[in-house]
Amino acid sequence: MATKTRDLKYEIPAGADVWKLIEAAKAEYYDDPNVIGVGIGPKRTDEGTFHDQTALVVYVKEKKALSEIPTEYVIEREFGGMGTDVVAPFGLDAPIDPLGVMEGHDHSTDMSFIDWPRLHEQRLAEAGGEIPWHGKVQDRGDVCMIEDDGTLIQTVGGQPVVDWVRAYKLFRTTHPDIYDFVTFITDSDNGMPPQGGSSWYRFVFNDIQGIGLGNFNQRPSYGSDALQGIMFLNQGHFNVWRYVMLQEQGHRWGCFAKYRDTASGPDKTDHLLGGWGHWTLNFDDDKSPMDYDIYDWVRDNGDFLKVSLSSNERTYCNLDLYLMGLLDRKEVGDFYLLDSPSLISGNRYSASAKTMNIQNIEWAEGTRVPSAADSPKTIKTAFCVLTGDMDNVHDLVDRVDELRLQFEQDYYEATKTLGRVDTTLGPVRAQTETQFRTVTVPIPSGTGKRTLERTVTFNGPVRRAGVALNGFKFDYTSSDHHINVIEADTDLVSVDGFNVKIRVECQYADKNFDDPYSGYVTALVIADVG
Repeated sequence: MATKTRDLKYEIPAGADVWKLIEAAKAEYYDDPNVIGVGIGPKRTDEGTFHDQTALVVYVKEKKALSEIPTEYVIEREFGGMGTDVVAPFGLDAPIDPLGVMEGHDHSTDMSFIDWPRLHEQRLAEAGGEIPWHGKVQDRGDVCMIEDDGTLIQTVGGQPVVDWVRAYKLFRTTHPDIYDFVTFITDSDNGMPPQGGSSWYRFVFNDIQGIGLGNFNQRPSYGSDALQGIMFLNQGHFNVWRYVMLQEQGHRWGCFAKYRDTASGPDKTDHLLGGWGHWTLNFDDDKSPMDYDIYDWVRDNGDFLKVSLSSNERTYCNLDLYLMGLLDRKEVGDFYLLDSPSLISGNRYSASAKTMNIQNIEWAEGTRVPSAADSPKTIKTAFCVLTGDMDNVHDLVDRVDELRLQFEQDYYEATKTLGRVDTTLGPVRAQTETQFRTVTVPIPSGTGKRTLERTVTFNGPVRRAGVALNGFKFDYTSSDHHINVIEADTDLVSVDGFNVKIRVECQYADKNFDDPYSGYVTALVIADVG
């Protein structure tokens, strides 16, 4: 192939369909077994990474000198009007620990575009067929555990890498084909590679129109009729779980949609970081987890305040919810893109704002099909821990189980109660079910009537709840006295998401009401959940 010598443009060409460009590049370069993926990312050189330049990235197992590459496998410097870059994502210098913001963004993008089925199929071809399995697969509550027998890992570019297609197929040996997504965590303390410095989402299937993704289907490679994507969550991100997990789950639908200023105008991507995958800083995404910054723009007397966000504040914006099929186009409202914000003082900026609405998205992408009225509102996600030692993984699994439940609540809240995620192992949870919790409230030593409140958490959104007294035990703290008054009661205070707050009241006294007592009250909390 001839090498291009003219100036290259490291940007997404105007009007280009990114997914079609990626698929065309795969068709061009996949004859070379060294190529393991194609994607979109920042231009990288020996001098550094240039986030203001976007390349068509061709991923390879090993970077080679031009003289070592057969002529038919040489990567052109330009493809489809876009400058190319060749990246070897695995190697002895590949990241292990969680990375900084932009480095993490680059690594996550790389992992999302690696063609894991291609790597898996190449591995099977080299082995001469299916690889025997002698490890263990078992559940601990609602978390699946897979113990590696030495065959879960393949070596790519000198780095140990999980064979994710094999991991999914092993999960399926004990679980039915009912899961939209599987989220993997590796037990790096017990023999599993930490898998680099980021968390990521990998596409498997899409047939939704109007969200900026083309149609694709890698389900046959995974042996599934239901799987939409797989996710990897780095343990280093457990402390920002809500933000990271919501973002990786959200990548099923966003952020890929382009926009236009007019019906016949050019497609634009300046609201997307690098033109693909995340909202950019200057886009009004409210508190969306789908950006790669920690700020929210707030209008204030003609200016804009740049307000810092914590992980726990993250909530999908209306445009996210539209792309996810949870909000009708008529309900999205306006959003805006800031042009060159200029610092006034503190966190106050001046800027002009381009106001847009869903029509701008539809001019570029067309109407979303299916619409919100016809889109599923519940997704099924399984959590799976890969380990080298089943006997020593239980602490990690218990932590993942806590985070799994937290994700159900986070997703429900972040979708503004429009969406639900079922993370249980087994059949899809019934839309509603009655759940029971018994809570014991200790009564500390003291005198007089006592009132205490407790919050009880269920594993789904609570529709209605009730509380009943289930038992109690009181006694004087110092010595025996006559009993003149004995009271115990419970009451419902509030229902909020997954949480039910109850109140316990009690009294235990002789006729003088001056002797301290202690004990406990047990309450039964009943909730309709779903």
